[in-house]
Amino acid sequence: MSVSSHDHELNIGGTIKRIDLVRDSTGRAMYTVVEEIPRYQNPFEFTQQNWIGGHGQADFADGEVYFEGQAIDTTQEGRVFLGPLKTEVLDTASSTLDSAPVCFCWLPAATARWLCATSGKIYWLNNSALWQAATTTVANVLDIKVFNGIAYAAVAGTTKYYYSTDGNTWTQTDLTDGIAHGFLAAPNSLGTATVLWKWKNPNELSNTTDGHTVAGGGVQWTSPAYIGDTSVNIQNLFLLSDNLMIGKKDGLYNYDSYGGVHPLLSELKTNQSSQNFKYVTDWQGAKYFSLVSGMGEIVGYNSYEPMGPLQYCEDIAKAGSLVGLAADKDWVYVAVDEGTNTHIYKGREVSKGGTLRWQWCPWVFCGTTAVATMAIAQHSDTDRRLWFGYGTHTAYVVLSDNPTADSAARFDTSNTNWIRMSYIYGTNRQWDKLFQSIITETKGCSSTQTVTPKYRANTSTAATTLTAAIITNGTVKTYLTAVVSCKRIQFQLDLYTTNSTLTPEVSYFNARGFEEPTVVRVHEAVYAVGDTPSRRVDTLRTYLRGARSSTALVRFADLRYGDSVADAPTPVTYAWVFMQPGYPQEVEVTREKGREPELGIKCRWQEVDYT
Repeated sequence: MSVSSHDHELNIGGTIKRIDLVRDSTGRAMYTVVEEIPRYQNPFEFTQQNWIGGHGQADFADGEVYFEGQAIDTTQEGRVFLGPLKTEVLDTASSTLDSAPVCFCWLPAATARWLCATSGKIYWLNNSALWQAATTTVANVLDIKVFNGIAYAAVAGTTKYYYSTDGNTWTQTDLTDGIAHGFLAAPNSLGTATVLWKWKNPNELSNTTDGHTVAGGGVQWTSPAYIGDTSVNIQNLFLLSDNLMIGKKDGLYNYDSYGGVHPLLSELKTNQSSQNFKYVTDWQGAKYFSLVSGMGEIVGYNSYEPMGPLQYCEDIAKAGSLVGLAADKDWVYVAVDEGTNTHIYKGREVSKGGTLRWQWCPWVFCGTTAVATMAIAQHSDTDRRLWFGYGTHTAYVVLSDNPTADSAARFDTSNTNWIRMSYIYGTNRQWDKLFQSIITETKGCSSTQTVTPKYRANTSTAATTLTAAIITNGTVKTYLTAVVSCKRIQFQLDLYTTNSTLTPEVSYFNARGFEEPTVVRVHEAVYAVGDTPSRRVDTLRTYLRGARSSTALVRFADLRYGDSVADAPTPVTYAWVFMQPGYPQEVEVTREKGREPELGIKCRWQEVDYT
């Protein structure tokens, strides 16, 4: 190893210099190497004890929001438990319906029947809670609405509509303009009486005070108003603050009391879709509707904004198409086909931190079974259900204000229920994190009602079990069978029950471990300056100041150990460094009595990627 007559060698911006260290009165070089530990979390903990904020958060920031879930309920403050049980309903032969459900309707007549229409038949729910085909076969139903206690069924194509007083026997109208592709019971243009509105595609709107047959007292439909052009069909009719609104594939129109037609949301002309306004529901004074593949909210006459369970959730890589929409006094329910699987989300808008925001819970998991319609029925004062088409039959879940305190509530027993929390990066994304224990607070657990902690680390796409299933209630600390080491991690809780009347609950989750911070290696040196060519103050000071302003890293070598800033031979012996902020500094080095102070330049070089 050759030894140089100088101490350090630097390559700053391509210029190489060899420089000397100042030595104290004992001859020791004024040079130290320190290893600094940056601020880090010790112990390193992740805690979540509320999930009410809903899904959609990739990186942990809000303690009430999580990444995603499946068939779970996070709509109660401070706890997570199982989502509702899906009860499938078949026909009287215990088989599927003739085809997929198209729509539901409650007929509040003397018979008070819950109706379901498919493309082939109309069914009504009998006392055995099975679907019974109506005596009259009505095919290709598009929509069923009730007006003055009579159910009206709109039929596709050029077939005239049907009506029924009991949902079982249906009569086809013989009114002149009897073709209808959808209905709405709403006030007439003057607001003097409620009438039955209908639309006939592509763009005809008319109304009547009685849609029966002529012999049954039917009143001929008014001359139609023409809404928009004939290139796109009407999708839906609805009221917005007593304004009659017509949703089409290419926009929204208002039909006023003077027969005027006012185009709204003209931007949809470049976003035409068969989904636009296909589904519409009311919630707390606003209208919610399907919009292209997502959902929209109308809060005023001509103002709307996109929203929905997957809006602003791009960072969790979810996209889908709305396939069902319903609402009650407290919640909006949205069915979303996400490609492979369909989820029903339960959501509401709340005021938080002075702003309004939506909270969406992935509440019902329908899997690969297709959902195409959804509606709420109040079967009694205490029996409220959310119904949805479920392939070629139907299913429902019980609605409850507080499921864990409601004896009528039922919980999902499918063993596919989980909640996945947001990613945790700790102080620094590159540092290693190690976890060795978790603390949970649970309720309702037993050998048949369990909570299984899992995790996904770094780039893993599958969950790995952390511990055995938790079957003990209260606050429990559990040590992991093996320490989990990762750069980032998200924790998951799988909930399971074998009894649909019982559910495990989680109110607190805490994971404990520590971080391994990257050690920072710093070289602190005081370089000698003087009158020799290599030590001239102005030359050396300018050279070292160049390291502070340089956008390139500096090569640093300690010549006393035979290092060099050269690239050969390999392996290289230099270190990549940068000048710490605030340096270089001009200093005076005091000497023993009688000697003049010596000039020096103090530098702090921090190594890059030192481990």
